[in-house]
This record gives sequence, structure tokens and C-alpha cells, in this order.
Amino acid sequence: MNKGVATLLFYLQESGYGMKFIGIDLAWTYKNETGLCVLDACGRVEYLDSKVYSNKEIVDIIKQHHTENLTIAVDAPLIVPNEGGSRGAEGEMMRARINGHRISAFNSNRNYFTKVFGEIRGETLMHMIQSEIPNIQIGVDRVKSSILETFPTGIVNGLFPEIAPIKYKIKPKIKFDETKSEMGRLLTRFDKLENEEKIISGLMPRINDEVTTKKGHKHLEDKIDAFLCAFGMYSIYEEFASEAMFGSVDKGFIVIPVIHKSQVRAEHCNGSK
Repeated sequence: MNKGVATLLFYLQESGYGMKFIGIDLAWTYKNETGLCVLDACGRVEYLDSKVYSNKEIVDIIKQHHTENLTIAVDAPLIVPNEGGSRGAEGEMMRARINGHRISAFNSNRNYFTKVFGEIRGETLMHMIQSEIPNIQIGVDRVKSSILETFPTGIVNGLFPEIAPIKYKIKPKIKFDETKSEMGRLLTRFDKLENEEKIISGLMPRINDEVTTKKGHKHLEDKIDAFLCAFGMYSIYEEFASEAMFGSVDKGFIVIPVIHKSQVRAEHCNGSK
């Protein structure tokens, strides 16, 4: 390898050009769909799908996209030391206001997950990832590969406060037409993110299909939540959002990106979309 190529490769690695952001909307049961999204260092959507994945299939996709710098954000409890009750992470997050908006979250404990699902799937998956990527760090790390827990509803409040709250998920007491309308508001914001602000690329063609059934809507929800997980960490890495961490690494934590200044593009992405 000549000196010029070596210098270029060193620059690209140091500038984060090879960084990948993987978002996982992890189903708690192996019978339901999991959303999976991969963003590159320039905000391009390299992969986005929602289907029934085994843990091994998820790990295989991660390995396919593995670079020296990799951030994996999972919408599922990863660290749950408490046998009953709730973790401090959920309590802290629900008491806080993210850009003026309160959010609610399920209280996690080991007794519930093991009784209902037989295991804590997020914990199982995290250990499998750690065995394949031995040096991966737990928590936010802008230098080394890392894995962390996040929460899509909080991401929406943190990054898009001008349209929050958005009730885009199917709920028993909300009419489906209202849910579809809310989903439309979120998709409009994503369209602006891609086609006006040029922050991302390759998302809208993957999610712009018209949804007419609840099953189709749920499929879209999982893809969107996976994208939000990946994009949330991308926004922290690109420094147009800062991380708010609730809880602690040893007792369970949730990381939410909170926008704090105008969106900034990294120089190595200019003109590359």
C-alpha cells in the first residue's frame, strides 16, 4: 500500500467515515417481527426491514455491516438486574421532560420477562453480540464500537419537538384512522429530513408504501422504530443532538438524543449523496 492510500484510509477511519449505526426494534418474543435498520456515516439507509428474525440472523446482519466503529441501538431492555419492581431508568425518563414532553414506558424486571417470555431477549442478544464483537462497549462511545438501549418515542420527542407528540402506533382505544393520520405526520417529517434538509438518504422509498391494514401498519411501525434507533445515535455522533442518559450502565439505562442546535453535516459527507 502506498503512502497516499494509507494516509487516506487513516483519515477516513479517524473522521468516522466507516462508522455504521444499527437500530434494532427488538420483539420480546421470537414469534413477532423485529425491525432492523443500518445507516452509514453519511446517513444513507443501507438496510431496512421488519420480519421475524432469530437472534442468530440479527447477529449475522450485524457482522455483515461490521466496521471498526459500530454503534448498535436497541429498543428493548438490555440490562435488567432487578428481580421485581422497575429499573431506575424508566422512572427517571418518565419523570423528565424531553423538549417539554413527558413519555411513558414499560417497567422492566426479571421476574416478568422470565415468567412471560422465558428470558430477557435483549440481554441474550447483547451477550451474543459481545461474543462476536469482543471489544464492544456498553453505552455511548464515539470512538469505539458500542451497544446501548434507546426508546423511539423519546427519540421523536428529542429530535422532532415541533411535531411531538405523535401517536403513530396502534393502540386499543385509538381509532385506526387517527393512528394512520399521525403516521402521516411523521412520514412528512421524514420526507423533509431526506429531501429538503438532506440529512439522510434512502429512507422514503423503503417506507412510503400506503398502509391500509393494521397488520401492514404494524410492519411499518417496526421499520420506523428501527430507523429511529439508528438515526438517534447518528444524530448524537454528528453532534446536532446530545445524549440524555437515564439510569446507569450497571443497573440498566436508556439513551435519548436531544436536539440542541442546527443540524450539521460532517465534511466527509459533503457532495456524496
